[in-house]
Amino acid sequence: MSISGSKTIAVPALLLASILATSFTVSAQEESLTPYTQASEVPQTAVNLWKDYDPRKEDLEVKIHHEWKQDGVVTRLISFKVGRFKDSDSRIAAYYCFPENGKKNPAFVWCHGGGQRADRKRGLMFAKQGFASVDINWLGRPLETELDPDNAWGTDWGKIDPTHDGGFYPHALREEFKYSFNPDEHSVDPIFSPRNSNWFILSLAARRALSFLEQQPEVDPDQLGCAGFSMGGMITSMTSIDKRLKAVAPFIGGTANLYTNYDGLDWGADIHEIGDLALHKSTLDPGAYWKHVTVPVMFISSSNDQYATFDRIYQSMDMLPHDNWRVTCNMHVQHKPGPEQWAMLYQWFKQYLAGIEQNIPPTPASEFDIDGNTAHFTVTPFQQERLVDVEIYYSYDPRPITRFWKKAETTKEGNTWNAELPVQPKLPLYTFALCRYALSSATPLQRGRAFTLNSIEHTHIPENIDLIAFGDLSQSGLIDDFSNGMANWGSRGQPGFKTHKFQDPELDTTPGNKLAVTLDLKQGQELFLRLDLNGKYNAPDKEIGKFHYERNVSGNGPQTILLETKDFKKGKTKKGTTENDRPLEWSKITTFAITLTDTKTKRKINLASLQGAGVLQRMELVQP
Repeated sequence: MSISGSKTIAVPALLLASILATSFTVSAQEESLTPYTQASEVPQTAVNLWKDYDPRKEDLEVKIHHEWKQDGVVTRLISFKVGRFKDSDSRIAAYYCFPENGKKNPAFVWCHGGGQRADRKRGLMFAKQGFASVDINWLGRPLETELDPDNAWGTDWGKIDPTHDGGFYPHALREEFKYSFNPDEHSVDPIFSPRNSNWFILSLAARRALSFLEQQPEVDPDQLGCAGFSMGGMITSMTSIDKRLKAVAPFIGGTANLYTNYDGLDWGADIHEIGDLALHKSTLDPGAYWKHVTVPVMFISSSNDQYATFDRIYQSMDMLPHDNWRVTCNMHVQHKPGPEQWAMLYQWFKQYLAGIEQNIPPTPASEFDIDGNTAHFTVTPFQQERLVDVEIYYSYDPRPITRFWKKAETTKEGNTWNAELPVQPKLPLYTFALCRYALSSATPLQRGRAFTLNSIEHTHIPENIDLIAFGDLSQSGLIDDFSNGMANWGSRGQPGFKTHKFQDPELDTTPGNKLAVTLDLKQGQELFLRLDLNGKYNAPDKEIGKFHYERNVSGNGPQTILLETKDFKKGKTKKGTTENDRPLEWSKITTFAITLTDTKTKRKINLASLQGAGVLQRMELVQP
């Protein structure tokens, strides 16, 4: 099998034999980690946890299973030894990609997200930008099933299992991901230890991947980085203290303080049963690592991410012992950086791995102070000759996953943008600026020619937070009049758009109100409308599950569809049953999505495009 347009090359038997003969020797039957047997042996800090581990010590025993060549890039499906644990070898599959340029290239480890797998197309794109990369298939999902139907080339963790479950990894030994430090028959240590958490083994695998890269003739061992998505972002954070690294870029994962509740609330902590929270905080929580990370950090995320919540990103960056970091977030979206964020990966690694000056602006300078009932926020972006736009956002909602970020009205004085934000009694206030800059040229994964950088997040947290005070705010039923297009909506790269507007405390979500959706159709235009509502990530007692509504719409000119809560159908589970028996309430909708499909062409309409603009005219909650 080959990538579209690529040339598939099977490695000749004699060459493969030569490669294998020179790439590894017979492994000594020694354990990679000496098991702890006494509690006094267990490290109490992140630095000590890794102090005695040498990822270069053991032979990697690299195997090359297949090779492709395309567009000046060589891609190899390989596997290498992570280590020997419980008297069995653990091997991980990966895609190794590099430019076929005869040079030693900057390189980085890529760690995929939960439920995902290594992807050779991704490595191809990285290589076209001048980077070698190794994309480790830590979850163990099969790769290249047409070439390897029995998954003989795949990841095999042996007698340990740092994956999810058998739904992903064919050799799964547990039913779920292991967070706990408690020992079991598949853990490294027979006593309570942070090395028994899957996170430790996955970071160990990333360190071994760095060892692989520094041994390759196509790689400059002094220009290494690490990046990863979601769970891969967590792996990146834990690997960031490896002294071989020159820069890191966690994507929507890897923040500190997961064990803390949201401001003023008794919920929000995202921590599993560990057995000793204090030991977790000092050895495995990303905060135990960020305070020791000395290399430049680019944190790439989304404003409403559920795993790297917005506020915790800044708490993490504040732990760094240096100021060479940036944050870039995709607005109004959960768990999905957009093109303007992906562009920063290349800029960051070209700057700090390849040593090619990218002229990346510093984090925009901002100030925040409160005078009576008004907060004054100012931002003065650097490199204004490249500046395209400045947006200032704020919210009173302490729940970062479902928070609706309101765009503030701004004034400009000289090179400074100003916003005056009302301070509400008993409510917190969160604010930041998003600055959009022009790229000199478009890059892969980048539609358009811009990137964004965030200012720091400024917060005002009163001691007497009480969300009942939301009821004292002036309210309106207007969801959006679309005068600014889809600015209050986010897209995960799909034509459908989502908003968190229903969690805006200034939206009138009084029970009994009706939803009015006004569309403007052209003559003869026929559309299929679908609305999807979700109550996920709400307070535990307010999660209402999923609902949807759909219908065909036709006509000429504006028309308004008026809906009650009873018009929406309850979502179903995979087993065909409803998720719960809780009714739909406007106030408990955390994400609201709209999708319009042209029934003639069967194509979804991009509501943010010139062709799609104007179809949506108005959306509001109105009194009956």
